[in-house]
Amino acid sequence: MRILEGLKRISDENLISFHMPGHKNGRLLSSYFSEYFKYDITEIPGADNLHDPIGMIKETEEMISEYYASDKSYIIVNGSTAGIYSAVMAITKPGEKLIISRECHRSVYSALILGGIEAEYIYPEIDSKSGAIKAINVEVVKENFMKYPEAKGMVLTSPTYLGIISPIKEISEYLHSIGKVLIVDEAHGAHLKASKLLPCDSISQGADISIQSFHKTLPALTQASVLHLNSKRVDRKKLESLLRIHQTSSPSYLIMASIDAAMNIMVDNGETMSENLLNIINDFNENLESHKYLTRMTMKNSVLDPMRIVLVNKENRRIDFHQLEMILRRDYHIQVEYAYDKGIVLIPSIANTSEDFLKLSKALDSISFENLIIMIQCDTIEYVKPVKRMSIRDAFYSESKDVNITDSSKRVASEFIIPYPPGVPLLVPGEEIDSSIIQFVLQLNELGFDILGLVGEKKEKIAVIEED
Repeated sequence: MRILEGLKRISDENLISFHMPGHKNGRLLSSYFSEYFKYDITEIPGADNLHDPIGMIKETEEMISEYYASDKSYIIVNGSTAGIYSAVMAITKPGEKLIISRECHRSVYSALILGGIEAEYIYPEIDSKSGAIKAINVEVVKENFMKYPEAKGMVLTSPTYLGIISPIKEISEYLHSIGKVLIVDEAHGAHLKASKLLPCDSISQGADISIQSFHKTLPALTQASVLHLNSKRVDRKKLESLLRIHQTSSPSYLIMASIDAAMNIMVDNGETMSENLLNIINDFNENLESHKYLTRMTMKNSVLDPMRIVLVNKENRRIDFHQLEMILRRDYHIQVEYAYDKGIVLIPSIANTSEDFLKLSKALDSISFENLIIMIQCDTIEYVKPVKRMSIRDAFYSESKDVNITDSSKRVASEFIIPYPPGVPLLVPGEEIDSSIIQFVLQLNELGFDILGLVGEKKEKIAVIEED
C-alpha cells in the first residue's frame, strides 16, 4: 500500500480526532483551500519570499506579531524544530553554555550538537499518579544559575506535552535581572492567547523568544509554526540568518497559507470559539465525574492547560491504556493523541464539536473497563543523573557500536535513551552508563515502556562509543 492509498483508507474511516493537527481533518480549513494544488507555488513575482519578506508574507507576519504582542514574529515551515535550532544558536556561540530543562524536546539537544554548545540540566520532578513532568520553579532556576553563572540563558518547555505550565513571569524576571535570556518551547501553547480564561502565553509573561507549533492546537497544516521575538537581548540579524539556514529554500505556500488562515480564524472568532470549547470540555468533565475508573489529571500547586485532556486511573487500579486506545479507534472511530502506562492524552481544538465529546463520553461509558485492569504496578520514575564523560557534540561524531545493555556498564552512550513517558532523556550522548541505569532500562523494558534509542529485535542493545 502506497501513501495515497493509505491516506485515503484512513480518511474513509471518518475518525473523530482528539489528536494533532488542530484543524481536525480540515474542518476549519476547507473554505480556504477549495483548490489545493493551485496554491502550491514558488517565489514567483507577487508571491513574496519567506527569507526576505516585503509583501504578503510580511503582512501576515505583522498580523501574527500584533495578535501575540511580540516585537516580531516569523513564519516557520519546517516545524518548531527549525525555530528551536535558530533560537538556541542565536543566543550562544560554540563552547558557551545553556541551562536546559532535561525534558526538552530532542530538537534542543540537536541544537547543542549543531552549535557546539554545552549544557547543564535541570531534572524536573515527576508526578507519581500521572507520570507527568512537573513545572520548573524559579528557585531551581536560581540554584542552577548560581552554580553556573557563565550560562548565557535557559531553555524550558511550557506547556509540556501533558499541559503543565511553568511560572514564566517569575523565571523571566529573575533571568533578566542577571542579564540572561529565556527561550520557551511553547509548541503546545499557540492557543493560549485566545482567551483570558486560559493561562497566559509566555511572550506576555516576559519570555525573550517563544516557538509555537500552530499545527498542534490551531487549525493549521502540519509543520506550520511561528517564532516570536520579544527582546533586545537577542541579536535579531543573527536570529534571522539562522532561520534562513535552518529552513528550506523552497518553503511550502500551502503551509504558509494555512498559518494565515488560522490567524484569520483566531482574530475573527478565536475568543468565542475557544470559550465555547472550554464550556464543552467542562460538560465532559462533569460527565466524567461519575466514571468508575477514569478521572482528569490534576496536580497540586500547578497550572494546567484546561484544553489538554489527560485521563488517568481514578483509584489504585491500573488500566491498560494502550488497549483502551485501540478499542476507541477500532470500535468507536475515535483517535486519541497518545496512550502510555498511566494515562491517555487527548488534544482537542476549536475545530472539535460538542458531538465529538458526546461520542467520546458515550464510548468511555460503554467500554468494559473491568477487562482492561492489569495487575503490574509501575513505580514512579526516579531519574539517575549520569556523569558526563564527553560533550554531546564529540559523542555524536565519535565511532560507535551496539552492545547488549547488560554489557554496557562504564561505557559512554553515543545515542539518546528516552523512555516515554515522560520523555526525559535517561541518557544523552557523551554520558556514562552505570549499573543503576542498566537496571532501570531493563525494568522499563520489562514493563513495556516505549524507549527511544534502544536497538535490536527485543530492544536489548544500546549504542556506545567505540573505545580505542
